[in-house]
Amino acid sequence: MTVGELIDFYLSVRHTGDLVGFDSLYEEDLALLKAKIQEFYGERETWLAMPEDAKLPEEIAEHASDLVAKFRSWSGAKQSD
Repeated sequence: MTVGELIDFYLSVRHTGDLVGFDSLYEEDLALLKAKIQEFYGERETWLAMPEDAKLPEEIAEHASDLVAKFRSWSGAKQSD
């Protein structure tokens, strides 16, 4: 997973009025991902300043990929309602 993919995911989850509720449902998982990113990179601006095609460290990429899969499943179920 790349930095750009993680940013796209984050923006999809946080987009007001779009699929409201995922961030509440997976609040603990999102907080853990945020903590892992902060632990590895320090300041938020550090990882946001990285090239979008930069690969994420494995432990962050694994957790983020799991959340992306959950988000896709959740958004698909939400859209079919």
